[in-house]
Amino acid sequence: MDNVGNFIDQIINEKGYTSLDADVREQLKADLTQRLLDQIDTAAIYALPEDKAVELSQKLDDPNFSDEQVTEFMTQSGVDLQDVALKTMLQFRALYIGEDKVNAANASVAA
Repeated sequence: MDNVGNFIDQIINEKGYTSLDADVREQLKADLTQRLLDQIDTAAIYALPEDKAVELSQKLDDPNFSDEQVTEFMTQSGVDLQDVALKTMLQFRALYIGEDKVNAANASVAA
């Protein structure tokens, strides 16, 4: 979760929100973090084969089916969760700070 927090801090700064009140910044960070995690979850589910998505849906109806079991199920189903998370984070960043700024930042890093 620290990586996600650091990532969100970075894109808030890249967006230019460096002088926000501490409470406002923390609320923004919490909101963006939740949005990003929701998008990662959605992308991971879409990465499942259809039959595995149906199976996961059934398993999620069990209140005893833990987050760890979800992760294990996804991994055993062939989903590369790190890849899904990375791609989703990059898309989230591009949408949040704007494609032009992302391309300029990437160009300056490559130079």
